[in-house]
Amino acid sequence: MSRWLVTQGDRQFSAADLAELKGLATQGKLGAGDMIQPPGASDWLYASELPELQGVLKRARPDDDDLPARKGLPVAPFAVVAALVIAGAGWFGWRSFVQIQSSSLEILGEDGLALTEMLVTGDPAPLYAAPEVGGAPAGQLSKNEKVQLLAKRGPMYQVKDTTGREGWVTAESVIPGYFFADQKVREDYDPVYNPDRYLVVKNASWMQLPDDEKKNVTVFSFLLQNKSKFEMTDIVVRATIRDKNDKVLEQKEITLDGGVARYSGAMVGTLQPDPKDKAGTSRLMTSDAFNALLKTDPDLQLRWSDGIEVPMTGGDFHEATIDIVQVRAVARKLE
Repeated sequence: MSRWLVTQGDRQFSAADLAELKGLATQGKLGAGDMIQPPGASDWLYASELPELQGVLKRARPDDDDLPARKGLPVAPFAVVAALVIAGAGWFGWRSFVQIQSSSLEILGEDGLALTEMLVTGDPAPLYAAPEVGGAPAGQLSKNEKVQLLAKRGPMYQVKDTTGREGWVTAESVIPGYFFADQKVREDYDPVYNPDRYLVVKNASWMQLPDDEKKNVTVFSFLLQNKSKFEMTDIVVRATIRDKNDKVLEQKEITLDGGVARYSGAMVGTLQPDPKDKAGTSRLMTSDAFNALLKTDPDLQLRWSDGIEVPMTGGDFHEATIDIVQVRAVARKLE
């Protein structure tokens, strides 16, 4: 059962549902400055930010009148986080843990959990073949099993278990390794678990080709801006076209080759196939990936064009947009 997590200073506990939270607020046991994490979410909110609690909070805590800036997961003693973040899932038998420093990639302990690994809390947890709850099953993951993070798409993570099996799980079915670290580490490694918040589409534009042979082809030009300290790769974007009434006419997903370097930006473009290769296909990629190829074959510049061509069957559309739907941050040890 999904639960709500509550942090009050150095104390953390869980609530079964909103009704329990309202009861605590009415009794004065929950203050506006207390922090709450909804089920399945990775962000924390002040209690005063939840619409369902407005009007019932009694500002029971003395620091409620001066709320500090909210920055990620609140600090809590390690033993409390380890025991209560998985409220309802049971203790998983770990022993002798210590908090880690920002230069380390692993939690120290008998059953060390790397920051790119997650612990399964479901009993068992469904593993899906695609990032869709209720979709085709790919198996099950056992409670307390460790899995490797591969990518994120919406509220789901792509993972790989110790046997090499891959699939998708819901965020609420696992606990990320960085939850067991200090606040600085959690802030440093947040892009690993939430890469879609740090890679953004900028300067997007689109046009339809006048060529009759490509009358249904739309060229999208845009920049991918990486605001994190990790390289971003395995990028999937979605092109959406709408009519003048904002009705969605068509959507198409596009997988891009290459990635975007940390704290950097990269344009997207199309590398046309070699004219001698009659069966060749175009490659849609980031300029970072193309520039790497260009170092070994300067003639590729003749086959490169800015923007990506996307065949869209719908005609006479009014607006087109590009959004990021899936991405992976390449984890590395931070100095």
